[in-house]
Order: sequence, then C-alpha cells, then structure tokens
Amino acid sequence: MNRVRTCSTFKNVGLNRSVAAPVIEPSNVRCVSIFVLLALMFAAWMPAAGGQGSATINPVAVKTTQPKQVTLRRSTTQPATVRAFFEAELYAKVGGYLKKLYVDIGDQVEEGQKLAEIDVPEMLKANERQEAEVTRLQREKVRYDAAIEVARAKLEQAQAGVKQAAARLRADRSEYKRIEELVESKATTQRLRDETLNRLQSSEAALLSQKANYNVAQAELKVAVATAESAEAAKEVAQKQLEEHNVLIGYATLRAPFDGIVTHRTVDPGDLVQNGQSSSRAEKKPLFTIVQIDKVRVKVPIPERDVALADVGDKVQFKHGALPGGAIEGKIARTSKSLDPITRTMMVEIDFPNPRHKMLPGMFGQMTILLEESSDRLVLPAACIHNGENGSECHVCVVDSSNKVRHVPVTTGLDDGHQIEIVSGLTGEEQVVLGMLGRLLPNQTVKVLR
Repeated sequence: MNRVRTCSTFKNVGLNRSVAAPVIEPSNVRCVSIFVLLALMFAAWMPAAGGQGSATINPVAVKTTQPKQVTLRRSTTQPATVRAFFEAELYAKVGGYLKKLYVDIGDQVEEGQKLAEIDVPEMLKANERQEAEVTRLQREKVRYDAAIEVARAKLEQAQAGVKQAAARLRADRSEYKRIEELVESKATTQRLRDETLNRLQSSEAALLSQKANYNVAQAELKVAVATAESAEAAKEVAQKQLEEHNVLIGYATLRAPFDGIVTHRTVDPGDLVQNGQSSSRAEKKPLFTIVQIDKVRVKVPIPERDVALADVGDKVQFKHGALPGGAIEGKIARTSKSLDPITRTMMVEIDFPNPRHKMLPGMFGQMTILLEESSDRLVLPAACIHNGENGSECHVCVVDSSNKVRHVPVTTGLDDGHQIEIVSGLTGEEQVVLGMLGRLLPNQTVKVLR
C-alpha cells in the first residue's frame, strides 16, 4: 500500500486548499522504468518482426530500378609524370681545366656536337712520346726484315754448297771405283788408288761441312724471323697504346650523345674538372644534362589491384592544365612487369610525340587508363548489391508484383566503381530495390515510390 505525504498548500484562483501528492517508493520506480523500456523495445521490434500483419500495417517506402544493358568500362586514374625519352648526365672521363665552353642551357644540340674542351697538356706530351716509340719500333722492324733476307740468302748459299759437295762426292766415288778396278787388273799403281781414295774422303768431309753450314743458315733464318715477329708484336703493342692515348685525349672533348636540349650546365671556363671515375661520390657532379624531348615518356604507377588488367596497348588519356586542349590520348607502350616492394605499384610508360616541345620533363598530370571494356552487359547501380556476412555471397532485393521482397542471389562481374555487372541471377525485367541494404527481410511488404 502506497504511503502519501501532505505537500505544501498552494493558492489557485483565490482558493486555499491542501493537496496530498502520492510519493512512490524506489522499488516501484524501478518497476515503472522496466515497463517503459519493454514497451519501447516492443515498439521498435514490431516493424521488422517479419510477420505479414506488421509489414502490411507499416510498409517501408523504397525506390526501385531495373537492370540495364550497357557497355561497361573499367578504368583507373593515377598521377602521371612526364619524363624525357632519353636523358644523359655527362661526366668528365679525364681531369683538367676547362678550356672552352660551346653551349649553354636551352641550346639545341646534335649528336656528336662539341659541348666543351678540357685542357690536358700532360696527356698530349705522353702521346708524343708514344708516337716516337712507335716510329722507333717501325724502323727496327724494317731492320729485322732485312736480317731475314740476309739469312735467307745465306741459307740458299749453303744449300748450293751442299749440292755442289754432293756432286763432287759422286764424281770422286766413280773415279775411285774405276781406279780400284784398274789396280785389281794390274793396269795402274797402288799409289794412284790411294790418291783417289784421299780425294773421295775429302769430298765426303766437304759434303758434311756444307750440310753443317746449311743447318746453321737455316737456324739463323729462324732467329731472324722470330726477332722480326717480336719486333712486329712490340710495334703493335706500342701502336695500341698510342691509340689508347688518342682515345683518352678524345675524352677531353665532351660531345652530345644524341640530338637533344641542354637542360643543366655546372661548369665555366677555367674550372678544374675532376675525373668522374676517380672522384668520390660526394665530388661527382654532371657537367651537362642532355634530354631528348621530341618524344616523351609519361610514367604512371598502377596500384596492385589493377596490375593484372594493365596491358601494353591499353588506351589512355593524359590530362594536364598546361596542354592545348587539356587532354591527349595514347596507348601503353611498356610495363615494368614487377611491383615496387614499398609502394606495391607497377610502373607503366606511355610514349607521346612532342614535336613542339609543349610537354616538358617534370610536368605532372592525371592519367586515365582503360583497363577493361565489355559491351551489352547487364548492370545495376552498386547501391543495389548486398554482400553477405562472409563477404562472398551477393544478393539483391527484388520487389514482385504484390510488393513483396525477395532476396535473389546474383553473380557479379566487372565493376567500374559506379555500376556492377550482373553475370547471373537476373533476367533484366526485375524491379530491384535501390539502397536500404540489410533493412528489408524476405516476404516483407514495401511501398514502391513512383
């Protein structure tokens, strides 16, 4: 039983009376609070209870759309940077003082054109010494060639002596045989036989001597030939060293590697130029930078999600505020075929002709690449597609002729960021709820807004 207490007396319209106000105990306050909370929860549950009666009592207003047949394009727009088609930083191959400067920044140069000259007096003197050495070796080679001719003459002379001695020996042998027969027949004396034998032995010794002379002459010819060949080799080495000196002296003249424009110059006449090969990394600096911009390459990093669709030949559109017309079209010329491990992007390049040099290295713009294009595709707005809890099952909410909701599973395809291709699940005649994903239950009655 509730207890009451008397409140203070108040006046109203000239009347004085005492009013007794009921005071509720704390336990009763808690009961009332719980009752109110349950009432609110029941009111919130009623529209979505899934029952026929509740949906009919308070139908949800929805907008619907029909799938359309369109040409679906998927593209990506990424920041793009203009680069020179060729760019060369020129360093000095030899050290010395800069003697002459022929070009400045902005100058158009042709392949092989002189850019600057470095003074290299020490190399010039060394080159003169090497030229003198080559001349000396050439003269020695002439002398050794003459020695070969002398050795050949001696060899021929020794060969003739051998032949002469051999002929003399044959004659003496015949004579000795004839005398020996006469001695045996008592037709001559023994003394004549001995004299003939002595001449025969002398001829044999002479032949051996001539053969020895021939061998000596042959050896001398070989020595002369070997000496001449050695002199020829020494001359060739000296000639190669002279050519090397000339090449190094040629490096003292810096020339343009290709047709282009000078964009940087870091030296003036009289500056001491360091050898680019021997100087440290901190001291290294290019003397000139030459770029070729008759054709430029625009570099674009493609994010990992689009890498599989980016191919050579894909159409592109490059937009830059400084370009006449605002945009130019082209095609992908090459891809790096690898991703940067830090940015997870793949670099692609697009070549653009630039005869008037309106596109300059360093310019920054936006490149739109058409990754994929499909015609006559059934599509729905992206807001119509509902992903299941596991992220793999997709469905749409279709309103039938009796304004009842059906969840229809669909298979999706190409997505351009605004519309999604419906590969299967719909015929194209359905009325699909636009938006309100996750709030409509199967068999729920809705009100279609016209």
